[in-house]
Amino acid sequence: MNTIEGFQPSPRFFDDTHFPRGFARSGHFSISEVSILEQYGRRLKALAEGSAQPCSDAETLFVAMAKGQRPAESKVEHAWTKYIAKSQRRKLFTMSSKCASTSKDDEDEAPADSDDLIELD
Repeated sequence: MNTIEGFQPSPRFFDDTHFPRGFARSGHFSISEVSILEQYGRRLKALAEGSAQPCSDAETLFVAMAKGQRPAESKVEHAWTKYIAKSQRRKLFTMSSKCASTSKDDEDEAPADSDDLIELD
């Protein structure tokens, strides 16, 4: 069993949903982080989701970190934390000229976006 830093290597990990061009081309990860995610990503995902049991002390510490019981300390934990942060949906903010209103008084008024012409003297 070939383990680096106490983790079992797994088949290469790719996340085509969030990183369709790969981790290396996304611009979010360093070369070492890309290597860690590709080599150990499937194992890390299984440990974080609870579908696999930890086999070493490092994996047990990783599970505790994934549950939020301790901060990330190792390179593997930092790479996984960064992956989770970058793969979560970002909040989108838009600028709109209309205000969303739910009061009943606003329904009686004319719509704010009407194209009425106003003559000025």
